[in-house]
Amino acid sequence: MAEDDLFNDVDIAVVLGGDGTTLRALRLMRHRTVPVLGVNLGEMGFLMWVSPDDIEAAFEKVAAGGFRVEERHMLAATIRLDDGREINRVALNDILVGREEFSRLIKVEVLIDGRHFCDYAADGVLVSTPTGSTAYAFSAGGPVISPSADVFAMVPICPHSLNNKSLVFSASERLTLKPRLTETIARAGVSIDGVALADLGKVAAVDICVAEERFKFISLNGPDFYQSLGEKLKGWLGL
Repeated sequence: MAEDDLFNDVDIAVVLGGDGTTLRALRLMRHRTVPVLGVNLGEMGFLMWVSPDDIEAAFEKVAAGGFRVEERHMLAATIRLDDGREINRVALNDILVGREEFSRLIKVEVLIDGRHFCDYAADGVLVSTPTGSTAYAFSAGGPVISPSADVFAMVPICPHSLNNKSLVFSASERLTLKPRLTETIARAGVSIDGVALADLGKVAAVDICVAEERFKFISLNGPDFYQSLGEKLKGWLGL
């Protein structure tokens, strides 16, 4: 079966693995997102709500209709290239505009609703959903955001500046990230949910806003976001 047809006749998708597996499932869904029941076989599991020991009970609840569907914001990116082409993508976690070469910083101009805000000299600029705030954005020093919040965040990655603070925007605002390319930095990279887009050519700008579509999780009334976050923080701190 072709990948494009995998979810044509599916009402619910059961995803077994870690958070990266859920992001992979989203990429496979492409034109039709269906509710996801995540079974956590990984380490982090912020997107996976069911433990392996509870699979049977979870399936029974789903079969009996004992669940609710929780919708999460996604981001829509329009990647504009120098040759006039546009590439459209959606992200559940984050969008990164950064350097292709590890040895150099990249300068990125940030516009908010079409107005110049600032320029960063950094490894890159990350734009994150509330869902993605516990992923790369968290590691980069960004805020943890409730998944129900109607916002998104921008986090500079290792900026060569005292201005290293993240910013949080309302869902109605739009960002544009423009890499400033030079003779020494001829290309910028764009990553969607941790996967770099290949063979882009020269990126002129990336327009980012909250997507109209939502990602759907199946919730079985287990631990809520803050309970899960608290347990993981204790684990990270060795408490």
